Amino acid sequence: MKDPQLDSSQLDAFLKDAHPRTAFSAAGILSGLDGYEFRPAQIEMASLVWEIMERGGYAVIEAGTGTGKSLAYLYPAFLLTLKEESRVVVATHTINLQQQLIEKEVPFLPSVTGLPVKAALLLGRGNYLCRRKLVFYRENLDKLPAGLEKDFHRVLASAENGRGCLEQMGYTIPNELRGLVVSEAETCLRGHCPYQEECFWVQARKAAFEAQIVISNHYLFCADLAVRRHHDFDDDRLVLPPYEHVVFDEAHHLETVAAEYLGLRLDEGETRRFCERLLHREGRWGMGWLSSLRERLLDKGKDLHFLQQSIALLESVIIPGLLGLEEALNVFFRLLREMKDRLAAPEALEAEESFRFTTDLQQENPLLAEVVEHINVEGENWVRSLSQLVDTLQEEEEMTEDAVFLAEAARYFNGLREAIPLVLDGTEEDHVHWVAVERRGSAEQTVVYRVPLEVGPLIHEYLYSNLKSAVFTSATLAVGEDFTYFRERLGLDQIHPAERKELILESPFNYGRQVLLLVTGDLPAPDAPGYTEEVCKLLPGLIAAAGGRTLLLFTNRRQMKEVYKQLAPALQEEGYTLLVQGEKPRNLLLKTFLSSPRPVLFGMDSFWEGVDIPGPQLSLVVLMRLPFRTPSEPLFQARWEALQRAGRDPFTHLSLPEAVIKFKQGFGRLIRTKKDRGAVVILDQRICTRNYGRVFLSSIPGGKLMKLPAARLAEAVAEWVE
Repeated sequence: MKDPQLDSSQLDAFLKDAHPRTAFSAAGILSGLDGYEFRPAQIEMASLVWEIMERGGYAVIEAGTGTGKSLAYLYPAFLLTLKEESRVVVATHTINLQQQLIEKEVPFLPSVTGLPVKAALLLGRGNYLCRRKLVFYRENLDKLPAGLEKDFHRVLASAENGRGCLEQMGYTIPNELRGLVVSEAETCLRGHCPYQEECFWVQARKAAFEAQIVISNHYLFCADLAVRRHHDFDDDRLVLPPYEHVVFDEAHHLETVAAEYLGLRLDEGETRRFCERLLHREGRWGMGWLSSLRERLLDKGKDLHFLQQSIALLESVIIPGLLGLEEALNVFFRLLREMKDRLAAPEALEAEESFRFTTDLQQENPLLAEVVEHINVEGENWVRSLSQLVDTLQEEEEMTEDAVFLAEAARYFNGLREAIPLVLDGTEEDHVHWVAVERRGSAEQTVVYRVPLEVGPLIHEYLYSNLKSAVFTSATLAVGEDFTYFRERLGLDQIHPAERKELILESPFNYGRQVLLLVTGDLPAPDAPGYTEEVCKLLPGLIAAAGGRTLLLFTNRRQMKEVYKQLAPALQEEGYTLLVQGEKPRNLLLKTFLSSPRPVLFGMDSFWEGVDIPGPQLSLVVLMRLPFRTPSEPLFQARWEALQRAGRDPFTHLSLPEAVIKFKQGFGRLIRTKKDRGAVVILDQRICTRNYGRVFLSSIPGGKLMKLPAARLAEAVAEWVE
């Protein structure tokens, strides 16, 4: 991978002049470029990243908004690929940041150095179109569900123009169509596919394996890590190419994503789609695969014995067997939901949250155990019969596609059989188990989880031992000036202190001039009777003072709905555009907010971060309460108990640091550029009345802090934003 244009002496000279401290300085090679801005914090970050990559080790860097952290890690990564034959993987949480890196930041590097940069973007497989599926529906338009033909032709035109990545199309396709045309492991013919050489997924992976810098995301990275956990680090089943250096941007999300991929999940919706895809004549995929296989056998089969054997096995064993298993799976998830409704705490039911269990549910419920045994035994028989059919189909060249698909179906169901007893055994001390009912659009699905209690030790064992360097960066990693919480969550506390470095870089923004931070101590406590009513009296004045242009951040869906219900009639009558999380897709809510003259957005968890609205369109952020996690959340509850058993204070070591980091994210929604100005109002008296309030305030970059009676908050906002 080393660039052949430079010999060793030229390379040494280039690297000497291109050291980050020189390159990012006011007279450095970056200074002549359009948009260059001298940023001391960026120099500090780039220098540390280069040091860590060059000598090996770990860096944790909190870099405030406006630091220019993307280039501060991409530039050293590029230098490293010049110096040695290495590959650097950059993993972000959001696809938006991935796109920014590959489209804006990476092209910046050749203009700086005069040298080509071999970089590639790699998303998850489901983000790429499948050419074989596109050809099928192009030739069988009648197989498309009603109303999708126009969107299909738009997608087809994009593919024919070489744009096979959904995120690069510039528009969003309907979910129903997406499920029909994207690449999937279970339907991929691999080497048997006539379109393999043109496959968008294959091309994306090939580009990644040839690249020096691979731009990925946390989900794909952790999915790949889960494979590495059970196989060799260089196994050919891996998605990502071999690497020894990694940069995690938006690193405060990494633990959550890692827990998801290093655990197990049984999803009612997923198993239903599996059965629907194989069986049913109506549904998202049209006629089910098994239901239509008989027609294909009659059409393509030439050998009479082959036909009789295959059709008999299909009609007498495989289809009836899967129908029975489908019913058993429906009963399985229904029983889990009934147990959740019967055993969960009342507050969990009201919040439609989760039921954590610490026993083996099969021992708790004999009927559930009976259903599980049925799924296991009959599932094993069904997989054996399906595998027999696969062996028969493989003898006919024209039935290869069916053989590959059904072999993958057999592997999926075997995995399901193996996972069921694992997720139901809640007695494991190192895992947390819970049942949840989750909304998917208008439908509700039952999901059962088995998640590691701590992912840090797993990441340390399966990732760090195979790396030369790792950089973790985000605008929100520290509590005050302390990284202890982040270190422990990601297993970095197991790294020798001499091998890791930590750095906090302040934002270049002048928060004292740009932000008015208002707190009040004379509201009821957030859980006290009367709090919502008092807040509803205050909010219209605050919103009017900012001329709309307000983001209201909640931690409780029920409270958000109640506040909206009380405020909506009057605010709408006064001409405000009210937007509520959950009523429309997130991107559409933000688009409407940006285009409306007097918008007010009611948001929860996902709106505490990732909202980037520069300029006066966002002038007021209201934090309804300090974002402490709900105590009944299963993983949080289990970690709280584990800290208690270890003799550590769970509030100090878990609840408070987690809330502070979330608080910093919410505060950070307001100021995105040096020209922004606005107010942040905190309607939680605990910021003033509890000792830990100082921890929250000391963790944000500043602002003009004023403690006022609640009745004077609107006046202060009006004076500040005018």
